[in-house]
Amino acid sequence: MGFESNLPAMKKAIEKQQVDILKAIGLFIDGEAVLRVPVDTGNLRSSITHKVNAGNKSVVLGTPVEYAIFVEKGTGKSVAQPFLTPALEENFGKIKKIVKGVKFKHGIT
Repeated sequence: MGFESNLPAMKKAIEKQQVDILKAIGLFIDGEAVLRVPVDTGNLRSSITHKVNAGNKSVVLGTPVEYAIFVEKGTGKSVAQPFLTPALEENFGKIKKIVKGVKFKHGIT
């Protein structure tokens, strides 16, 4: 009778689960930012996105639209209309629930 370690498979399953959780958080915050962003042409709203970095276990939220920072932070001539910051900061509790609500699926038989 031999012993076969499941540790490599377990590690891979855990890493996949972590990425899935990060994707869920990214999608959730995207949706929250879309609800908060001021709309003129819809360009800024439609550009909101996220990217999961599995290597450092992070999610980058934002938009490639150059004027987004001026909407978020304001300028000397226009008042700030934050949409990304509150989408994250006002939802820490919901993000924790997303993480806690995920059941580990090991996928190992």
